[in-house]
Amino acid sequence: MDTQQDKLKQREALENAFDNFVQPYINQVIEVNAQSLPNIPVAFPGFCCASGWLLVTMLYCIWMRSHHTQKP
Repeated sequence: MDTQQDKLKQREALENAFDNFVQPYINQVIEVNAQSLPNIPVAFPGFCCASGWLLVTMLYCIWMRSHHTQKP
């Protein structure tokens, strides 16, 4: 019975050590300062790029379809 209680005490001590020492350090390392991130608006250029590629693909498909239908 003593070994089980010792194991429970050791486990509790490890959990407390994690909560008290490790977790705050991990939170500090993981925390990202929002002001340090560059403010780059990527939605509009990304939309323009995707739309441009879609337009080029559609024009190519139309051109290839018309090119193949003209041959006998």
